Amino acid sequence: MILRSTCKALPASALLAAAFFGSASAQQACSTYVVQDGDTIGNIAIKAYGTLDYQIVFNANRDKIGNDISGLKPGTELILPCPDGRLSAEDESPDVAKSTAEAQNRSTVQIDAYKPKVKFVTGGDWYPFTDEGLTGGGFLIRLVETAMHRAGNDRDYLLGWVDDWDSHMSVLLPFNAYDLSVAWYAPDCTKTDSMSDMTRDFCDNYLFSKSLYDAVFGFFSRADSPYAAAKTLADYKGARICRPEGYSMHDLDEAGLIEPAVTISIPPTLADCAEGVMQGTYDVMSVESQAMVSVRLELGLGDEFVENAFVTSIQAISAMASKTNPRAVEFIEELNAGLDEMRDSGEWYEIVASSLKEANEKLAQN
Repeated sequence: MILRSTCKALPASALLAAAFFGSASAQQACSTYVVQDGDTIGNIAIKAYGTLDYQIVFNANRDKIGNDISGLKPGTELILPCPDGRLSAEDESPDVAKSTAEAQNRSTVQIDAYKPKVKFVTGGDWYPFTDEGLTGGGFLIRLVETAMHRAGNDRDYLLGWVDDWDSHMSVLLPFNAYDLSVAWYAPDCTKTDSMSDMTRDFCDNYLFSKSLYDAVFGFFSRADSPYAAAKTLADYKGARICRPEGYSMHDLDEAGLIEPAVTISIPPTLADCAEGVMQGTYDVMSVESQAMVSVRLELGLGDEFVENAFVTSIQAISAMASKTNPRAVEFIEELNAGLDEMRDSGEWYEIVASSLKEANEKLAQN
């Protein structure tokens, strides 16, 4: 499922924090690094950026790292991007206005008036992913709209904003008021052994596009908690785990972290989870690492609140359609084709990097 930020005015990205930390040691931003035996992506990020900035390294090395970021292979050469998103110091700095204009100005095919429009729906307050205050509505919206002009797509579309995310699932998609919702965490529906009711509902009733963006989820606890030393997801069995409303539980399901093996709490906001961890109500909270920068700033959390450097999960953020929609497969295939072309051309990375650079600048202003 999708997550929502607790603070619209502040960006929520670990990548954004990187600009405020110096680089160190053999791992330097704006360079490459060859993985050594015993390296973790967290330790590499700490040395290069001064923070557990998994996402910036992951975005630039998605094909090399795969889904298991705890299993880096020695000898793998990783790109360590510049803090502003450039893949190397020689590259031009990402420019959100320029990349948006280029996406809009690239030649497109003639729209066929007889083909129905694709009706996309999204919601705000998910900074910097989807928010009406960001250029193009946030980088997930920029990715979707650009994809609909790539790979020979000749389909017109419209975009609606409905901030009640739960209504996307309960009303808007099932009754075909909209065709695709941007964006939700896609479950692995082949893993049925430990599937919660929520995940089963997703698998039974919805279809998902290819990944728009692969998000790194972190696990946060008090520094003095025994769970701060967890090395695997299985080490969290018995824990009181907090994930706010609007989040999926797919990765926890797959690891067997479902009740009664753990106790799951679902308060309204990320800040509720963080405060509960600090007060001892919960042992662990697990959310997208990028979402925690603004929450930590908002609550003034310091070294007493830590992110585990060893345990993470990867979740694919996708567009979602109801299986009751007779054109769902057709629309998703068109979106997928556009996304494939964008990844091959490098346009995908340019849109993401320029959007996060914009959010970085907004953070600096706050």
